[in-house]
Amino acid sequence: MSEITLRIRGKAYKVACADGEEAHLARLGGMIDEKLSAMGTKTGSTEAQNLLFAALFLADELYEARQAVGDDPGKLTEQIKSLQQDNENAEKKQREISLELDAVRAERDAIANDLANIRSAAGGQETLFKRDDITPKLEQLADLIEKCADTLESRASVS
Repeated sequence: MSEITLRIRGKAYKVACADGEEAHLARLGGMIDEKLSAMGTKTGSTEAQNLLFAALFLADELYEARQAVGDDPGKLTEQIKSLQQDNENAEKKQREISLELDAVRAERDAIANDLANIRSAAGGQETLFKRDDITPKLEQLADLIEKCADTLESRASVS
Protein backbone atom coordinates (compact mmCIF):
# COMPACT_ATOMS: atom_id res chain seq x y z
CA MET A 1 0.00 0.00 0.00
CA SER A 2 1.05 3.53 -0.73
CA GLU A 3 -0.02 6.83 0.66
CA ILE A 4 -0.54 10.04 -1.31
CA THR A 5 -1.32 13.58 -0.24
CA LEU A 6 -4.03 15.32 -2.26
CA ARG A 7 -4.35 19.10 -2.17
CA ILE A 8 -7.95 20.16 -2.56
CA ARG A 9 -8.77 23.83 -2.12
CA GLY A 10 -5.40 24.32 -0.47
CA LYS A 11 -6.01 21.69 2.20
CA ALA A 12 -3.93 18.49 2.36
CA TYR A 13 -5.64 15.10 2.54
CA LYS A 14 -3.64 11.90 3.07
CA VAL A 15 -5.15 8.97 1.16
CA ALA A 16 -4.03 5.34 1.04
CA CYS A 17 -3.99 3.55 -2.31
CA ALA A 18 -2.59 0.48 -4.03
CA ASP A 19 0.98 0.63 -5.28
CA GLY A 20 1.12 2.18 -8.75
CA GLU A 21 -2.22 3.99 -8.37
CA GLU A 22 -0.71 7.23 -7.05
CA ALA A 23 -0.77 9.14 -10.35
CA HIS A 24 -4.34 8.09 -11.11
CA LEU A 25 -5.52 9.11 -7.65
CA ALA A 26 -3.70 12.46 -8.01
CA ARG A 27 -5.59 13.08 -11.28
CA LEU A 28 -8.89 12.30 -9.58
CA GLY A 29 -8.02 14.65 -6.73
CA GLY A 30 -7.22 17.31 -9.33
CA MET A 31 -10.68 16.82 -10.87
CA ILE A 32 -12.30 17.36 -7.48
CA ASP A 33 -10.20 20.47 -6.89
CA GLU A 34 -11.18 21.83 -10.34
CA LYS A 35 -14.85 21.15 -9.67
CA LEU A 36 -14.68 22.97 -6.31
CA SER A 37 -12.87 25.90 -7.93
CA ALA A 38 -15.51 26.05 -10.67
CA MET A 39 -18.23 26.21 -8.02
CA GLY A 40 -16.62 29.40 -6.76
CA THR A 41 -17.33 30.94 -3.39
CA LYS A 42 -21.06 30.20 -3.46
CA THR A 43 -20.70 26.78 -1.92
CA GLY A 44 -22.03 25.16 1.22
CA SER A 45 -21.12 26.40 4.61
CA THR A 46 -18.96 23.45 5.59
CA GLU A 47 -16.06 21.69 3.98
CA ALA A 48 -18.01 18.42 3.99
CA GLN A 49 -20.88 20.07 2.11
CA ASN A 50 -18.50 21.52 -0.46
CA LEU A 51 -16.92 18.12 -1.07
CA LEU A 52 -20.41 16.58 -1.29
CA PHE A 53 -21.47 19.12 -3.92
CA ALA A 54 -18.29 18.51 -5.92
CA ALA A 55 -18.88 14.75 -5.73
CA LEU A 56 -22.50 15.23 -6.86
CA PHE A 57 -21.41 17.34 -9.84
CA LEU A 58 -18.81 14.74 -10.83
CA ALA A 59 -21.35 11.93 -10.40
CA ASP A 60 -23.76 13.88 -12.63
CA GLU A 61 -21.09 14.24 -15.31
CA LEU A 62 -20.38 10.51 -15.10
CA TYR A 63 -24.10 9.75 -15.38
CA GLU A 64 -24.44 11.96 -18.48
CA ALA A 65 -21.37 10.35 -20.05
CA ARG A 66 -22.85 6.89 -19.45
CA GLN A 67 -26.16 8.04 -20.96
CA ALA A 68 -24.34 9.29 -24.05
CA VAL A 69 -22.55 5.95 -24.40
CA GLY A 70 -25.61 3.93 -23.53
CA ASP A 71 -26.26 1.41 -20.84
CA ASP A 72 -24.48 -1.35 -22.76
CA PRO A 73 -20.69 -0.97 -22.81
CA GLY A 74 -20.57 -3.83 -25.33
CA LYS A 75 -22.57 -1.69 -27.73
CA LEU A 76 -19.87 0.98 -27.55
CA THR A 77 -17.25 -1.68 -28.25
CA GLU A 78 -19.25 -2.81 -31.29
CA GLN A 79 -19.51 0.79 -32.49
CA ILE A 80 -15.76 1.25 -32.10
CA LYS A 81 -15.09 -1.98 -34.04
CA SER A 82 -17.51 -0.85 -36.76
CA LEU A 83 -15.77 2.52 -37.01
CA GLN A 84 -12.39 0.81 -37.17
CA GLN A 85 -13.67 -1.44 -39.98
CA ASP A 86 -15.06 1.61 -41.82
CA ASN A 87 -11.66 3.28 -41.44
CA GLU A 88 -9.86 0.20 -42.78
CA ASN A 89 -12.26 0.06 -45.75
CA ALA A 90 -11.72 3.76 -46.46
CA GLU A 91 -7.93 3.29 -46.33
CA LYS A 92 -8.21 0.30 -48.69
CA LYS A 93 -10.35 2.31 -51.11
CA GLN A 94 -7.85 5.18 -50.92
CA ARG A 95 -5.02 2.78 -51.81
CA GLU A 96 -7.04 1.41 -54.76
CA ILE A 97 -7.81 4.90 -56.03
CA SER A 98 -4.16 5.86 -55.63
CA LEU A 99 -3.14 2.84 -57.73
CA GLU A 100 -5.72 3.75 -60.39
CA LEU A 101 -4.44 7.31 -60.42
CA ASP A 102 -0.87 6.06 -60.84
CA ALA A 103 -2.01 3.88 -63.78
CA VAL A 104 -3.79 6.83 -65.41
CA ARG A 105 -0.69 8.98 -64.96
CA ALA A 106 1.49 6.27 -66.49
CA GLU A 107 -0.88 6.00 -69.47
CA ARG A 108 -0.87 9.78 -69.87
CA ASP A 109 2.93 9.79 -69.83
CA ALA A 110 3.05 6.97 -72.42
CA ILE A 111 0.68 8.92 -74.70
CA ALA A 112 2.76 12.07 -74.26
CA ASN A 113 5.88 10.08 -75.09
CA ASP A 114 4.24 8.60 -78.22
CA LEU A 115 3.12 12.05 -79.31
CA ALA A 116 6.62 13.42 -78.81
CA ASN A 117 8.03 10.52 -80.89
CA ILE A 118 5.51 11.20 -83.67
CA ARG A 119 6.34 14.89 -83.68
CA SER A 120 10.04 14.10 -83.74
CA ALA A 121 9.64 11.64 -86.61
CA ALA A 122 7.55 14.13 -88.59
CA GLY A 123 9.94 16.96 -87.87
CA GLY A 124 11.90 16.63 -91.13
CA GLN A 125 8.85 16.14 -93.34
CA GLU A 126 7.08 18.79 -95.31
CA THR A 127 3.50 19.44 -94.29
CA LEU A 128 0.94 18.34 -96.86
CA PHE A 129 -1.16 21.46 -96.74
CA LYS A 130 -0.60 24.91 -95.52
CA ARG A 131 -3.64 26.60 -94.10
CA ASP A 132 -3.74 29.32 -96.75
CA ASP A 133 -3.61 26.94 -99.77
CA ILE A 134 -5.93 24.12 -98.63
CA THR A 135 -8.90 25.25 -100.77
CA PRO A 136 -7.11 24.89 -104.14
CA LYS A 137 -5.73 21.50 -103.07
CA LEU A 138 -9.24 20.30 -102.17
CA GLU A 139 -10.53 21.51 -105.56
CA GLN A 140 -7.72 19.60 -107.34
CA LEU A 141 -8.58 16.49 -105.34
CA ALA A 142 -12.28 16.82 -106.23
CA ASP A 143 -11.39 17.16 -109.94
CA LEU A 144 -9.26 14.01 -109.78
CA ILE A 145 -12.05 12.09 -108.08
CA GLU A 146 -14.51 13.22 -110.78
CA LYS A 147 -12.12 12.13 -113.56
CA CYS A 148 -11.72 8.73 -111.88
CA ALA A 149 -15.48 8.40 -111.59
CA ASP A 150 -15.96 9.32 -115.28
CA THR A 151 -13.33 6.79 -116.34
CA LEU A 152 -14.94 4.05 -114.25
CA GLU A 153 -18.40 4.86 -115.65
CA SER A 154 -17.16 4.76 -119.22
CA ARG A 155 -15.49 1.39 -118.65
CA ALA A 156 -18.59 0.04 -116.98
CA SER A 157 -20.82 1.06 -119.93
CA VAL A 158 -18.42 -0.59 -122.46
CA SER A 159 -18.46 -3.94 -120.75
